[in-house]
Amino acid sequence: MESLIKAAGAIGVQVDDATTERFRRYRELLIEWGSRTNLTAIKDPEAIVEQLFIRSFRVAVQAGGSVTTAGWFDGRRIIDIGSGAGIPGLPLKLILPEADVTLLEANRKKCDFMEHVVADLGLDGIEIINERAEIAAHFDNLRESYDLATARVVAKLPVLAEYTLPFLKQGGVAVLPKGPDPETVRSESDEAAYAADEMGAAPAIIQAVAHPGTSPTDHKVYRLKNRPTSARYPRPAGIPAK
Repeated sequence: MESLIKAAGAIGVQVDDATTERFRRYRELLIEWGSRTNLTAIKDPEAIVEQLFIRSFRVAVQAGGSVTTAGWFDGRRIIDIGSGAGIPGLPLKLILPEADVTLLEANRKKCDFMEHVVADLGLDGIEIINERAEIAAHFDNLRESYDLATARVVAKLPVLAEYTLPFLKQGGVAVLPKGPDPETVRSESDEAAYAADEMGAAPAIIQAVAHPGTSPTDHKVYRLKNRPTSARYPRPAGIPAK
């Protein structure tokens, strides 16, 4: 776990022994449950640390500014949409325990896994919701109530805008990890401009993020929400993805 400790330190977070053990146990559970459930295609222990845990830390890298990562997340309410096996929400919670995290996932078996992990690790300040984003974003206790929203699900940016922005309060930020090709990300971001504006967001900021870790460079798309989202969004399940 030396690489994980170093990676957390690179974004201004000190990982203690107890947190390191929690990451080790989380990895064990991913491997154990993954042998019988389709949680992740990544099975190698070292690859889990690098590609799932450390790469999740990149979500916490702020777009510009001088605020430390821990300061940016301090007391924030965060939602991870389509969390799957808990990535990136659970690794973020482990290194930033002061954050209030919601893991939203439509697959019941994956929610069962995340609930088991949270109980096994004894985590507080984390909620798991088994629901589709298009439905959950209309719940009064979730809608326009988060400071930060992220989604690692495989979907284009116009769809992710509709999945994430309705959850954000005004002043909240959507942080969307995308792939290594800047031209593809820029093109997708341009395609999403109308949808994001409809959801109440400012123009996107795109930032290449190569650290921490040794995984290929990611591009993160940041969208600041500066207006309320119309009550008609998100549209019914399945429509945003069409």
